[in-house]
Amino acid sequence: MPVDACGVTRDTRGYIKIALDFLENPKTGPMSPVTKLKLIELWIYCARNRTNGIVTATQARRLVPGRIREVFTLARCWHHHDCTIATPCQHGACTPSAPCGREFFTMHDYERHQTLHGPAVAKRKDPRGYLKLSVDFLENRKTGPLTPVSKLKLLELWIYCARNRTNGVIAASQARKIAPPRIRDALSIAGSWQHHDCATATPCRLGACTTDKPCGHGFFSMHDYQHHQTHYLDPTARTEQARSAGRKGGLAKAANRRDAPSETASVPARAPATNAGASHSSQVINTSTPVGLTPYDSDAREERPLSPPRPAPRPRHGGDEVADRLNASAPEIPATPEMRLRVLARLAPDAVEVLADPDAGTMRHAQAQAELARAEAMIEARAEYLATTNVVENKDIDRLFDPHGPHGYARRMAAAHTPLPTPDPQTPGEVRAMAYRLARDHIDAITRQGGTPPGPARESLRGELEALLGEGHHQDRLCTELRAMRETGLWAASKLRERLAKVPA
Repeated sequence: MPVDACGVTRDTRGYIKIALDFLENPKTGPMSPVTKLKLIELWIYCARNRTNGIVTATQARRLVPGRIREVFTLARCWHHHDCTIATPCQHGACTPSAPCGREFFTMHDYERHQTLHGPAVAKRKDPRGYLKLSVDFLENRKTGPLTPVSKLKLLELWIYCARNRTNGVIAASQARKIAPPRIRDALSIAGSWQHHDCATATPCRLGACTTDKPCGHGFFSMHDYQHHQTHYLDPTARTEQARSAGRKGGLAKAANRRDAPSETASVPARAPATNAGASHSSQVINTSTPVGLTPYDSDAREERPLSPPRPAPRPRHGGDEVADRLNASAPEIPATPEMRLRVLARLAPDAVEVLADPDAGTMRHAQAQAELARAEAMIEARAEYLATTNVVENKDIDRLFDPHGPHGYARRMAAAHTPLPTPDPQTPGEVRAMAYRLARDHIDAITRQGGTPPGPARESLRGELEALLGEGHHQDRLCTELRAMRETGLWAASKLRERLAKVPA
């Protein structure tokens, strides 16, 4: 492999770019691990064959099962087209003047993220950070034998290192939070990372750890991370590098000024206007030199204080970071026993009321207890499906869904594919999170229908929803009114309050 100026072996394989919010993005986050990897496989196919994000329908059927193709269509990860003069696929013998008439898919926003090939195409730059993922990631001899969940956990580890700029180093405590023991063992056996103990010879350089004073904690180093991903220097090295570059630039500028008089003398005399312009240019150069500091004095230039760093712009409210933080406050799978009880109250409200009523009969109590147990099993099945993309057959649990027939497993699988209801918000953070999600989904649906809401529409609707939830309006009623507004193409926040005032609760 070629070696760059820093002595690091450079990887010459092709790669695709994976955004750092790929695993929890509102579009790809709810997908199963197998679905996520199939989406990556389509991107790799387009990069290998240089199709600029176009996949024929025949190739899509070969690569992706039918149920996953439906998920991609619903999530708008690709767009279906028929090859016509207006939208030619340009595959094989197809040309804009003679389209082939076959079906094809275009990957959503492919030109914003990946490298395009062929004629220059206008593209919008995506400001998010990204990972470089080699095009042989899925069938590589090292990562190919890993399970889909292990592959995604490896991606999550790389994303963690890229976000925190650790240059491929991750503390053992953080690795335990991200990957369970069986996946950590699989990554160690595959050689995807190496375990070290922080010592003077192998410092982790995390936190307050230094070469002179190692912390002594265990850590992992991702295999060949610096050969593939962006390498970040520590602040001291960056300052020294900037100072060295500034010194070299100053010396080069001084050398150019030193050679300027001899070049000027060799030029023959020209018109008076040109000489006057040259004299004015010489005066400007002389007046720009500081008094008492010659341009050749590199030591004096080195003592000049560096300009303070420019503060980073504050993230705009409603950006990706805020969305991640709000979505984390109310996850789909209940994180606490209190939230679990509130989800059960949404799944089986009648059962909760019957069990709380001491005057209800024994038979009604038994039926309510069975319904509550079925709701508990639904939560467990949904959690198992999101973690493993499958639900193992269990005769004891399946009997809860169909006690008198053989269809309990199928009904539990169907329940596992259905998202759990969002519990009613209790804290201000949960109210804010629900208002943000409802506003986001409503504006996005209006946009998909062809509407063009103004820029502040999402934020104004979020504020109105947060106020309405705080006033006691139930989320089901708000969802019903928002659904009716979507059917008529309305997005204004004031219209929502008007509709609620006309229709009594």
